[in-house]
Amino acid sequence: MQNNLFKRHKKKTFCVIHLILTVLLIVLAEIILRLAGLGKPILYDSNPFYGFRPLPNHTYIRFGGSRVAFNNLGLRTDTEWDDQRNNKILFLGDSVTYGGSYIDNTELFTSLIEQELLGYQCANGGVNAWGIENIYGLVMESEFMPAQVYVTVVPEGDFYRGLTRCQGMPFFNRSPGSALEELWRYFCWKQNNRRYKVWTAFANEEETYKVIDKAVRKLKEMDSVLAEKGYRHFVFISPDQGHMNGTHPKNPLLMKSLQQHDLQVTYLQDLFKQTPHAIQDIPSLFHDGLHLSKKGHAAWGRVLAGELKKRLSQTSSIEKN
Repeated sequence: MQNNLFKRHKKKTFCVIHLILTVLLIVLAEIILRLAGLGKPILYDSNPFYGFRPLPNHTYIRFGGSRVAFNNLGLRTDTEWDDQRNNKILFLGDSVTYGGSYIDNTELFTSLIEQELLGYQCANGGVNAWGIENIYGLVMESEFMPAQVYVTVVPEGDFYRGLTRCQGMPFFNRSPGSALEELWRYFCWKQNNRRYKVWTAFANEEETYKVIDKAVRKLKEMDSVLAEKGYRHFVFISPDQGHMNGTHPKNPLLMKSLQQHDLQVTYLQDLFKQTPHAIQDIPSLFHDGLHLSKKGHAAWGRVLAGELKKRLSQTSSIEKN
């Protein structure tokens, strides 16, 4: 009887120890994930016109201690914006422009450009997963025009996306209860997406062109309206690693549509070719082949700042005359 009592006591002790160790492991995992930057993700709104944007007046410390801060207008900059449009530059785009949570506000190419363009305030309005129609929805349908100059910086893939909404993306409208929850939901999203092929796998060239052309037409309309209001708008196509090293040609369907609608764009890889110091270590400019590393943001900032200086000085000369 004493032997049975000992066995039951031993079993209960083992269960208690096992439970304590499990709780400790969960707590330790939560601490490690929070130190890595998880647990307090970027919070977004949800909108019928532009899909979603980061909520204003929020600051986050994310991966590697990077500071991700949004001003009173939900723009990624440390400076509050007032109602005056003069000498303000708004950058628009997707995650390439936005920069990701591994890039500090101060390291974004938009912030670096502001340091070069004296007298201008620059803000980053890029949003993860956005396409051209999201940009159009913000500027045109929501009439979000807080600046004098608009600079759209997008990769070719943004002309394929249509209007992206927050639902179905690994983003949050509300804070998760823990870092483990954030990681778990991201894992589930990744696994769920394994079920799908991209729509281009089922579309022919004519259908693909119609999608691209629809995006170009909307960007052209936005460009024309901004010009009518007396604002400047510059469009740049941001290259991926293959474009930079010459293994990926420019998208012929996109180029055809741009020419048809007379939308003036500048391919950044062409500007890099014009710089006196060629980029030798192209892979180091990229975080994953498309998104930029810290070194990439510095390079994009340098090239875009030089180009914008020229264009804005030409604008000033015209206005004076």
